[in-house]
Amino acid sequence: MNLEATLGKLYSVYMYPARFPSKIFDLFFSKLEVRGVIFDPFAGSGSLALASYLKCYDSVVWDLNPMIHVIVDASVNVVRGYSVGEALRLLEDALRYGRGWLPSDAGYWWPEQVLDIISRVWGFFRDNMASFNDSKLAFEPYDERWSLYAVIALYASRRLSYTDDSVPKWFKSRYKVGRLATLLSVNDVRELFWRYARLKAVRIARAQESLVKPNCKPNVEVKVVDVVTASKYPDGVAGALTSPPYVQAQEYIRSFSGELKLLGVPDSTISRLRSLEIPYRPPINLNVESPTYQELLEGLEHKYRKLLESYFTNTLQVLERTAENMMEKAILGVFAGEATVRGKPVPIIKVVREHLTRKLNLREVEGGIIEDRIRRRRLFKKRKNMNPNGIQVEHLTLLRKEPIKR
Repeated sequence: MNLEATLGKLYSVYMYPARFPSKIFDLFFSKLEVRGVIFDPFAGSGSLALASYLKCYDSVVWDLNPMIHVIVDASVNVVRGYSVGEALRLLEDALRYGRGWLPSDAGYWWPEQVLDIISRVWGFFRDNMASFNDSKLAFEPYDERWSLYAVIALYASRRLSYTDDSVPKWFKSRYKVGRLATLLSVNDVRELFWRYARLKAVRIARAQESLVKPNCKPNVEVKVVDVVTASKYPDGVAGALTSPPYVQAQEYIRSFSGELKLLGVPDSTISRLRSLEIPYRPPINLNVESPTYQELLEGLEHKYRKLLESYFTNTLQVLERTAENMMEKAILGVFAGEATVRGKPVPIIKVVREHLTRKLNLREVEGGIIEDRIRRRRLFKKRKNMNPNGIQVEHLTLLRKEPIKR
């Protein structure tokens, strides 16, 4: 199967700011020597679950962002052949639904004449498609088409909001405010919403028609998990591939706050999940066995030193626990970008490789290193933060778990 072509179609199901390049998966799966579960503790949009499904491997993917459940479920259902047309017909019913619901800040994000449509669509979702169980941090579907309905409705809802259409982050765009005012002055709001919903549905249906489907139905387990404090990691892991956050370069809960609110995730839960993102956590008691890490800390101001201590101790603990639960001869792949702190490069992959090979029975895999220069992502340039030009280059390292010598 051509993973690049198939994943490219599945990535169009819903916009996400960072995805694994397909060549990473090609190399990762080619190095597997044992059969078992594939695991990603920092799964983001769940790309590894999709690649594993296409390669007929069971997978477990974790992330703090509940959007992973929506994106993975919708994408897998596209592969399974679920009818996109049926999901669109449900949305047509929703436009006539009488019991509405809106997020508390809806008036800030949508023009007044759009609120009635948004209310009907998401009131219908809450009553007929799925609800969010806050105690379990999981969506509980009432209808198997819930996620396809959600991605179509989210796309159309975003297009009629004040947020920028091209960047997967919610912020009020002055250009979009003016653009919407012009559109709504010459179009019926219901017809406009339906046009966007149909556009998204047609794109997904066309992608579905051209997919090469695998001759298998592997299990996909998706969970919203705080990986730092999780009490039990998956057993029987044949391979783990993950892309941890890049120091302070990722705030995906914030980026998807608009979607999460529409899907019924409480504001308090969104705030709590944001506070658990690694850049905001305190350091933990972990001895980092990396000369590069010690050099990084030298000469840094206290607050930036604490930032790196927090980042690496929390991230490395997750990677250690992942490796400890892997089978012998299993592969651990880590993919991360070149972040900077106060203009100082932070070679994340080098620190990870040094620490894990010194502390655990992990060894580098021959031919298991890739450098990927980012060309496709939309980045905010000249930002006023510690990574003003975004992440430009990413690196992959593959490590194999060696048998314990007895």
